[in-house]
Amino acid sequence: MNSDVYIPDGDNDHIPEAPLLTRLTHWFLQHWSFMIWVMLPTVLTMLYLVLIATPQYISEAHFVVRGRSGQSSISLSSILQSSGGGGGATSENTYVVQDYMLSRDAAELLIRQDKLLEIYARPEADFIARFPFFLFKNDFEHFYSYYQRHVLVEQDTETDISILKVRSFRAADSRMIARALLDASENLVNDINRRQRENLIRATSREVQETETKLREINQKLAEYRNTIALIDPLRQSVPMVSFVTNLQNMLTSTTMQLNQLRAAAPNSPLIAAYERQVAILTDQIKKSGSQITGSDQSLVPKITGYDDLMIQRELEQRILASNVASLEVAKQQANQQMIYVDEVAQPNEPDWPEYPRNMVVLFIVFMSFFSLYVMIKLLVASAREKNLE
Repeated sequence: MNSDVYIPDGDNDHIPEAPLLTRLTHWFLQHWSFMIWVMLPTVLTMLYLVLIATPQYISEAHFVVRGRSGQSSISLSSILQSSGGGGGATSENTYVVQDYMLSRDAAELLIRQDKLLEIYARPEADFIARFPFFLFKNDFEHFYSYYQRHVLVEQDTETDISILKVRSFRAADSRMIARALLDASENLVNDINRRQRENLIRATSREVQETETKLREINQKLAEYRNTIALIDPLRQSVPMVSFVTNLQNMLTSTTMQLNQLRAAAPNSPLIAAYERQVAILTDQIKKSGSQITGSDQSLVPKITGYDDLMIQRELEQRILASNVASLEVAKQQANQQMIYVDEVAQPNEPDWPEYPRNMVVLFIVFMSFFSLYVMIKLLVASAREKNLE
């Protein structure tokens, strides 16, 4: 009788299990590499995800960056319209805001104002997900890489709406970080508007200020000149004097005609002497009054000339000032039209359940990654053996 044949009896009912254990052991010995290199990492990952991994919450906000020249308010048509084949035209200002949200400046600002380091080092966070991770240094460069993995800004190509996603270990923290990033972006846009406005109106404002300064200097010279000549308005004040001289000349002409007629009609008339004295008096008065208007440096004409020169300068500066003020208003309107704004389509939410970690996705990726690596190694080993046999 063959000794390998199994004969059951009533005292050894557990013996049939031995072949199963043997087969399992034999199978494991045949597939030990698969179990170690594929299944073991997958099981460890599953244990981490189920027993250790901390839930992470995502807060999402939607916003658009627009200019004042556009619509005064957001409508469904402006949000849902698309161009061409579905790719919306995005302004460079949108990319500026998106880049800022993922920049070092934004991370440093949140660290200073919102204690971002403490948020990502919560006590409930697991040792792999929290910062600092034990394999990384506790410095800003490593935190910035960590920050970029937890903050995402992407563009909807159909609607041109930017989508901000923030991931952290608490729902309230995610919402707070998203709110802080939107506020920081709005401050950035306001700063851009301020600098742009200053650049547009700086030159024109400087010209207006320079013209105002020149005009004040001319007015000061005009006031000093009036004090010097003791006249408020030489032009107006010269009118009575010129009129007075004109009247005297008219009287002299009339008296002279009467004198000539009297001399011709009555050469011996005693009135001739009276007319002659009147003519002499009028001639002397005209000479004196005329010397006050013209002739010397103290006469009225040089005073009027200096006054006219200052008045012409003031009028020119006033016209230049009016032109510069008009240019300044145009520059301000242009600056207002070029201003940009961050409009929130959907404010940051506080999620009700965690979206991370995504267990099935992570397990699938881990299994497929190690399985692909395992297959590649097996193929390389098999190829090497075939070459050795040849």
